[in-house]
This record gives sequence, C-alpha cells and structure tokens, in this order.
Amino acid sequence: MERIYNPNIRENDSVYLLRQVQELVLIAEQNKSSSPLIYACLDSRIALEVLDLNMVLHSVSLDERKQIVEDSKPKNGIDRVNKKEGSLKEKYQQFFQAVCEVLDVEGKFYDFKKSKEIQYKLSTYIHSYYMSNNDLNYNSPLMQNAITIIKEFEQFLKTGVPIKDGFMIIIGMNCKTMPENDKELLVEWKTSTTMKYEDLKAKLEQNQNLRKNYR
Repeated sequence: MERIYNPNIRENDSVYLLRQVQELVLIAEQNKSSSPLIYACLDSRIALEVLDLNMVLHSVSLDERKQIVEDSKPKNGIDRVNKKEGSLKEKYQQFFQAVCEVLDVEGKFYDFKKSKEIQYKLSTYIHSYYMSNNDLNYNSPLMQNAITIIKEFEQFLKTGVPIKDGFMIIIGMNCKTMPENDKELLVEWKTSTTMKYEDLKAKLEQNQNLRKNYR
C-alpha cells in the first residue's frame, strides 16, 4: 500500500523526512525565504542520521537494538556505535553486498562515508549563528549552495537504499549468526589488501555450495 504523507504528523523516518525536505524547499522557493531552507537542511541531516542508525540496527539481533539506540544518543554516538559494531564500515558493506548478490537478495552497499560527507556540508546551515544578514538572504551564494547540498542529499537517499511504496527496504547482516566459514571469510576480506571483489563472491559461492552438500 502506498504511503500517505501527512505534514502535520511528524515521523522519524528517512522517507518521510525526504518528503518534508522537498516541501520546505518548495516553500522557500515560493517565498524567497531562507528559513525553510535552513529547516530543510536540518531535516536532511536528521534523515541521514536516522538511516545510518537503522542500518546498524538491522545488523544486530532484536535484543541488542535498545542498547544501541541508547548508545547512539550522545554527540557522535552513531560513530561510536559503528566503531564498536563495524556494520557501516566500507569493507563490511562490500561484504554485505557480495552476500546479497550471491543469494540474489535485494540489498546493496551503503556508502556511510558519503552520508557523513553530506551531513558535514549540511551542518554549516544547522549551525548558522555566525552568518550575516547578507548570508541569510535567500538569493545569497551561501543559501543557493544549500539547495545544491539538499539535492545531493535527495539523490543519495533515493539511490542509497531501495524504496518501495514510500518505504525503505533495509536488509541487514548479523555477523554473530553468520556461518563460521563466512565469518572467517569476512575477517580475511577485511584484512586482505589483495583479494578482489569478484574473488570474494567466488569464495562466498563456494561456501554456500559446501553447506548445501552437507545438508
């Protein structure tokens, strides 16, 4: 069922926030006002943080999620959680994408580094206390650049995770419940400087075939 957007009932959901951002940008354009743009930057940043956290939550068991949410609340909390869990790191995400391709599952690499890069750009507008009145004019180069960054955010969100009927399809991979030979392969992949992506996929397929033969 197609999701219905209600601007009066806020949701802490990346797709909802994307639509909210689009509405704010439209209001800003119609009124030549910088205030909606600044709020659009804030909601763009929150949308990315919500997505980052959800990617971590889908990589652990249900009974671990409450603590991860708590750990993510302080400043830079998601970064600390990721340092501990590792599920947003590039090598982990590449491994996850390879698993999805081998199993023919709808899931792909999530570019956390790109997410953080866009968040950093958006922070300029969230922490806008130092801006002059000229900077805050809708037509100023600074405010027009905000529109460019918001478009970058939109493109990232639309392509970073599959979206169907207004809902994101987030699939995770829990290392703790992974078959032992795949755990060993993940360690090898993370530490190797020579293994290529296609080699990784071939080894995953080999592991899968070995498990089928043991059944």
